[in-house]
Amino acid sequence: MKDLFTMLPDPRFYLVSNVRERFGVARTPSYIRLNREDFVLDEGVRKKMQIHPYMHLATHPSPLKGDLFAPIYGEITDITERSIFARSIAPTPELEAACAAVPQTDILAFAERGADLAPRLKALGLNTKSLGQDCEMLVVNGLNPDPGVTWAEPMLLTHTKTFLAGITMLRRLSRAKRIVLAAPAELKLKYHDIEVVTVPAQYPASVNALVIKAVTGKERPEGVGIVGIHNVWSLGRVAMTQKPLIESVITIGGKDFSSNYIVRDGSTVGELLDFAGIRLNSGDTLVRGGPLRGESIEKLDRSVTKGSTGVFLVEKGSIPPMEGHSPCVSCGSCVAICPARLRPDMLSRYAEFSLYSRCHEQYISSCLECGLCGYVCIARRPVLQYIRLAKAKLGLGMLKADGLYAPQPKSTEEAAS
Repeated sequence: MKDLFTMLPDPRFYLVSNVRERFGVARTPSYIRLNREDFVLDEGVRKKMQIHPYMHLATHPSPLKGDLFAPIYGEITDITERSIFARSIAPTPELEAACAAVPQTDILAFAERGADLAPRLKALGLNTKSLGQDCEMLVVNGLNPDPGVTWAEPMLLTHTKTFLAGITMLRRLSRAKRIVLAAPAELKLKYHDIEVVTVPAQYPASVNALVIKAVTGKERPEGVGIVGIHNVWSLGRVAMTQKPLIESVITIGGKDFSSNYIVRDGSTVGELLDFAGIRLNSGDTLVRGGPLRGESIEKLDRSVTKGSTGVFLVEKGSIPPMEGHSPCVSCGSCVAICPARLRPDMLSRYAEFSLYSRCHEQYISSCLECGLCGYVCIARRPVLQYIRLAKAKLGLGMLKADGLYAPQPKSTEEAAS
């Protein structure tokens, strides 16, 4: 790997922010938009139906994808192929009673008895793909995933009960003989029974492949898996509350403000900005996810999900705008900075003109999606977005070739609406 840290002197790329306070709790949203793509709705879930927190709404056919639960007292206003929309309502006695009747699940007790945890965790809304990896060593990535995201330190230093409960669950789930926590040396972490390995705290050091390289000294070593601390926090949250997972932790930030909040699934970006006191002006850009690897969004009614890491406001004028076609000028900046030693310039050109087979020939699957190529591009090309498009097209093509892809049929209600 190249010495990227001498190439990126920007102090904003430092991944330790010394944030240690407990997470704030965002207010209950007045309106939610839940992602239900590929989920199978429970029988009876329909428009105008009243819902309550922890109410089961849908199941995903994959055993690795957590079920979908309602995060608020509300009424479903619309159901589309991709989303469930609901507005908040004052709870009726019947709804409150139904919410109180949701059984508590002592998942730690299940773990201690050696029960098969993966199906139970899926039924509690947890995505388990990265949690039960069959590997010799499992690395917990304890770094903030992007510059500007600041929730990793509080998870490790302040929310220790939740983190340790998550580690306890992870040990029951994983077949790994060795679980290692990768964390910056600046945090000076010492847990009596957790092995801590210090890693660099300069972006892109938090990218999974680079964390594994820092821990093991090898690129793509056999028998090594990795899981993000955000997933471990979710495990611990379910263990501590004994309820399904209906919330996540995100950083909400802008130029002059940044803080971490526990937010309900489906909370809209507009309401979160209003809650945090961040004003959106003409020409500003909203980013869902981290500033380097996230996606810009055009509407305030877009929402956050369990996998969201943050919501950021990029003020007008803080970065040069994209203008027109933005052809590549072959300056080589993206090639020089790529930690995977790829040719982002050529990959983006091939993707731009739908030459996806050439992307495959240029090892596009090795791209770490760190976003540095687009950050240094003087032509202001959406390099990472082109690469992601090509990856998606190649993945879809392989699914079709294997006969594994079939569009999800619309429900009767959706077809009629």
